[in-house]
Amino acid sequence: MVMNEDSFLDAAESGDIETVQKMLSKGIDVNTGDEHNRTALMKAAKHGHMGIVQVLLEHGADLNQRDNRGTNALYWASANGHQEIVQLLVNNHCDVEVIDDRGWSAKDQANFYHHDQIVNMLEEAGA
Repeated sequence: MVMNEDSFLDAAESGDIETVQKMLSKGIDVNTGDEHNRTALMKAAKHGHMGIVQVLLEHGADLNQRDNRGTNALYWASANGHQEIVQLLVNNHCDVEVIDDRGWSAKDQANFYHHDQIVNMLEEAGA
């Protein structure tokens, strides 16, 4: 069976944990990316799917993999106010100083969108 990377990425983005787990058990590359190099971890983090983020990390997802704009999962979770995911990524030693192609950091994103608790978390983690 040919693995459908798009289905895997779509499942991570939409919160379909069963499909994510099934595809991981069948050997899909946890770090596969879309045409913008965005991984399942980035998509799940962006959309607040904590359970999927945990499963992907357990399967060795690269916390610091960057997309074509230089962003990582922490950047997306910070921009969208997903505190639990930010904390999980920080606890797993994610790069807190990630900067996109415009010079914006995860902390800048959190600050811009008024996610003050995330700004504090990132500052405590050294951002």
